[in-house]
Amino acid sequence: MNQSRSSCAGSSCMMRCQSKPQHPDEDGVETCEFSGNEPTLQKRLLFWLGGLAGVSIVIVLITLYQTDHFSPHHGTGHGDSISTLSGGHATPVVAQYSSGPLTPNEARAILFMREEEKLARDLYQEMHRVWGVSLFVSISRAEQRHMDAVGQLIQRYGLSDPAEQNIQGSFVDAHLTSLYQQRLQQGQRSVIDALRAGALIEETDILDLENAIQETDKPDIIQVYSLIQRGSFNHLRAFAHSLELQGVPYVPVRLSAQSFDTILHSPMDTGFTRNQNQ
Repeated sequence: MNQSRSSCAGSSCMMRCQSKPQHPDEDGVETCEFSGNEPTLQKRLLFWLGGLAGVSIVIVLITLYQTDHFSPHHGTGHGDSISTLSGGHATPVVAQYSSGPLTPNEARAILFMREEEKLARDLYQEMHRVWGVSLFVSISRAEQRHMDAVGQLIQRYGLSDPAEQNIQGSFVDAHLTSLYQQRLQQGQRSVIDALRAGALIEETDILDLENAIQETDKPDIIQVYSLIQRGSFNHLRAFAHSLELQGVPYVPVRLSAQSFDTILHSPMDTGFTRNQNQ
């Protein structure tokens, strides 16, 4: 068991995190406690973080279920699936559907989502480097799996990968470059601002994924986007509850108050079904 401690700059709080591996191929479940806060909130944060590992286990099960091979440049045959291993972690497979060629909007959305998931990963890695809060490690690993899942779509449809060079904080899309710099500057001010920046990134991701889902009728693309969006629900809950533990309720910036409240108080999503009301 590894234990790390991180004090919050500019405040009197103290975070203690313990990591316990639950599966040899998965991330640890991290228990984080803040001094001077209610134990009920601590238990809730443990519940949300534990669910992150649950989503990963579902991803592994899907990977084991899919056994067919795939042609990386053609998405027109039944039995077309993708199953890869990246960094010792199984990534989601693309469902066995006959999808046909991409529309220009679908292609743009796939490339954008690849970089948007990279933005989240890069930002959380940097926030962990600055503040040492292990929540950012857990979620950055999940973002890597999200990147890998979109990467499978890029490979399947023969697209040019904008994240091929995989340079930290570097993006082809100018809007994402600007967004990364804004959230990075925000997160460097304090650990509270870093958690707020993470929550805002997840809000943005949820809305962008919802728009991308609405613009495609291809089941394989919808499957990947839906799994990633469910992960973003979990991440948003984790950031919001971490802020709650420090006595700072998170106020949504992009989501409506009603949508945010629904996500915040929904059970941890393990990826089996998609809530069509969210």
